[in-house]
Amino acid sequence: MTKLPKRTIVGVLVAALLIVAAIFFQQQGNGGNGDAFELRRSEFLMSTVVEALVYTEDEALGQDALSAAYRRAAELEAIMDRHQSDSDVAKINAAAGQNPVAVSEETFEVIRQGVEFGQMTGGAFDITVAPVMDLWGFGSGENRVPDEEELERALELVDYRKIHLDEERLEVFLEKEGMELDLGGIAKGYIVDQALLTMQEMGIESASFDAGGDIRVLGIKPDGTPWRIGIRDPRDRTNLAAIVELDDQSVVTSGDYERFFMEDGQRYHHILDPDTGFPTRGLTSVTVLGKDAITTDTLSTGLFVMGLESGMELIESLADTEAIFITDDGQVHTSSGLDDQVEIL
Repeated sequence: MTKLPKRTIVGVLVAALLIVAAIFFQQQGNGGNGDAFELRRSEFLMSTVVEALVYTEDEALGQDALSAAYRRAAELEAIMDRHQSDSDVAKINAAAGQNPVAVSEETFEVIRQGVEFGQMTGGAFDITVAPVMDLWGFGSGENRVPDEEELERALELVDYRKIHLDEERLEVFLEKEGMELDLGGIAKGYIVDQALLTMQEMGIESASFDAGGDIRVLGIKPDGTPWRIGIRDPRDRTNLAAIVELDDQSVVTSGDYERFFMEDGQRYHHILDPDTGFPTRGLTSVTVLGKDAITTDTLSTGLFVMGLESGMELIESLADTEAIFITDDGQVHTSSGLDDQVEIL
């Protein structure tokens, strides 16, 4: 996960809290939930505010489950953050073009799925885009528009097909020196999934885990109703564009408003096209609903890069996965399976 400079952390906190505010949870206490306690916790992980909520009849179990989920999330962040020098990803990047690196099962699995999503999206999602991200200064706060020559050199290092995986040895090798992995577009989803799985294995049946907008819910709420999640209007932070209902699912939104800078009246956002090295145009946000957060996390980025037509074609081909596209002219487009799950505002 990309680290944010200190001067942007306040902005990240505000944005994350706005997202949380759009989630329609019931009030503290029983509130029609029978004997269930409602337990909440908030911590700063993965460069964002992570909010968790648990419904349980056993308060002590709920607190233990929350603690275990956050520990698991912190453990996984430590091995997948390329900016931590002792992480698996940092070691892979340092050895690019030289030798393969043995990694944990978890890191290997995330990279393996990253390659698969690269194939699925025709390269629109590419976990080797780090050299181009660094040129734009996303993550460092030193934002600038790179020149054409710089981009050409960096783009030569971007190609998920040059990641070599040895499943037996759990080794990862980057083919060219200078290549770098950045798992920021996939690891957060995986970590959210693992946090929920940790709670589920401890006996929790109703919970949510929200890592700055990467959301997964476990089951439904104790009163038998689905979770209601607000999708923000990309051009008005105070309004929602839609509300979706979730039952044991995940939802993730990628938008051009999350991280961007303005130069000469032009908005430059962090969702870069791996082919051109420039921010993609045509969409302002893509929301993906699916069974797990690793899928919704990666596809929200991949579909954003693919654009409305190609992205819709892909999402319609996938089972148990739906999407909401908002174009730069404010039009909302939904995939065919969302009729009973979304309310457009």
